[in-house]
Order: sequence, then structure tokens, then C-alpha cells
Amino acid sequence: RYSPDSTYKIYTALFALESGIITPQSSGLSWDGSAYPFESWNRDQDLDSAMKNSVNWYFQKLDAELCVDNVGRYLKQISYGNQDISGGMTQYWLESSLKISPLEQVKLLAGLSGHTLPFSDNGMKTVQNALFLSSDGASSLYGKTGTGTVDGKNTNGWFIGFIESVHGPYSFAVHISGEDGATGVKAGEIALDILKAKKLYGGN
Repeated sequence: RYSPDSTYKIYTALFALESGIITPQSSGLSWDGSAYPFESWNRDQDLDSAMKNSVNWYFQKLDAELCVDNVGRYLKQISYGNQDISGGMTQYWLESSLKISPLEQVKLLAGLSGHTLPFSDNGMKTVQNALFLSSDGASSLYGKTGTGTVDGKNTNGWFIGFIESVHGPYSFAVHISGEDGATGVKAGEIALDILKAKKLYGGN
């Protein structure tokens, strides 16, 4: 098991939708004016923009409104990894206490794409739409990167998601680790190479 880093934003979004903190029609949150390291974070966000740009403060605000008891209850409900949120409500999913394995990621993604998780269909569809990345004409790719940074070095990279095609859904998770350079972008490149090699996405 490894820290989920930004791949966990999928589930913060699901929990917030299920709780009514945001809705499919109204998911906007206002930027507080703080200067963040990425320019795309320094503006108001909705779920689509926050997922696309992996805006930490947006999901941390949702967590704060959910509160620790509700987060713990939802994690138990879906058997998310080790369910350990002792690292604190702003950090538990960022190289802290919460851990999950690639196989556990895949099982949850299969539940999301198949709408079998214990959440509303509308909520799951809203999150799925926010995860849409691209289409090759025959299949659609949904996914989320995650990068874990320790002492300024990228040591933990994720790319997780699923393919929807006429042949059915395929869920996947790629995790890489190293002393540095292990990023979600790199994990995504590896995932796309594998999906293409298996003729699941991007190939002819």
C-alpha cells in the first residue's frame, strides 16, 4: 500500500456529492486569494476544473466540510485501503497516514465505472465526467494522476482510471516509486503505453 496522493480526490468528490456539500449543478468554491504554487489554482474552481488541475485547496475545503467522522464512515463503507486518517484532515491523503494498493484502487474504480459503489448514480456519473480525459473514437479514457513529494523529490507516482468501450469497461492502476522523478505524469505515460500495447486504447 502507498499514499494515494491526488488520486484520492476522486473519493473526496464522491463523498461531498453524496453529502450534498456540492451538487452536480453547483460545485463552485471561491478562491481565498492565497498565492499557490500553480497558477491554475489561483482562481475560483468547480469540480471539473479542480479535478483537471488537481487543485488541493478545493478538495481540502470539501474535507473540512465533510468532517472527520463522515470521512471515516465513507472510507469504511467502501473499504478504502487502510482507512487511516490519523494524519490530519488536510494531509492524511498526502504522503501521510492513508494508504492503498494498486489492486484496491482497481476494484474501487470498477465500482465507480460500473456504478456499484454505495453512492447515487448521479454522483458517480458526475465524478466520472470530471475524470474524462480523451477519446480515440472507439474508446473513452477516464483517469487521475497523483504525485507524492517528500523533501522536494517526487517519490510516488500514480495514474489510475478506466476505459469505456464497446468491449466493456477496463479499470487500471499504475504505481511507480523511486528516489526522484516518480510522477503521475510518468505513470500516465507508462499506462498509455500498456493500454495501447493491449489494444485497449489509442491503437488501431
